[in-house]
Amino acid sequence: MKNITLIGLSLVFSLFMSSCAGGEKANNQETSASVESTDLEERLFNVDPLLSSVSWEGTMVGVYKHTGKVGLKKGQLVSKGDVIVGGLVTIDMSSMTQLDTLYKTEENKLVQHLESPDFFDVSNHPIATFEITGSDRTEKTVSGNLTIRGITNSETVNDVVFDEATGAAKGLLSFDRQKYNVAYKGSTKDMLISDVVKLSISLIPGK
Repeated sequence: MKNITLIGLSLVFSLFMSSCAGGEKANNQETSASVESTDLEERLFNVDPLLSSVSWEGTMVGVYKHTGKVGLKKGQLVSKGDVIVGGLVTIDMSSMTQLDTLYKTEENKLVQHLESPDFFDVSNHPIATFEITGSDRTEKTVSGNLTIRGITNSETVNDVVFDEATGAAKGLLSFDRQKYNVAYKGSTKDMLISDVVKLSISLIPGK
């Protein structure tokens, strides 16, 4: 009977030690996984305004499009691993150009009108900004605050592609111009212009 009792106690002790070892191993694995997800260093990339670009597209009555570009003044991207976690891009609104040839004139009348108070009011609001507040790697989106004409709204950049090694990034942003008071006030022609403005963004860091 004494031997049976000792054997039973040995089994209980062995099971207890095995359980503790397993729990410690699991805890170590969890701690290791936690360290891997939080121990990534932030990297800062300075955007090169000359190599980077922002292309714009606006549509008239759903029939024809005007396209062009607008330059950057400066920009920075902050990343952790292959995820963009922050940054700020400043757009030079006075650098707007027209690429399509529809109604294009030597005086750049279309651009002049877009720069006027009827639309972007560039003389009073020479810059626009996009401040990154977060991202979703699974959805390939970057969220942030877009400021145009001094008005700020939350917007989302879609189809984001980010190169962790070089810091290069690109994506597509569409915004409702009416939310930023970019409207041809007092004119029925405003109804002929699509409210959606599309931007194709390509950010290339400098060396």
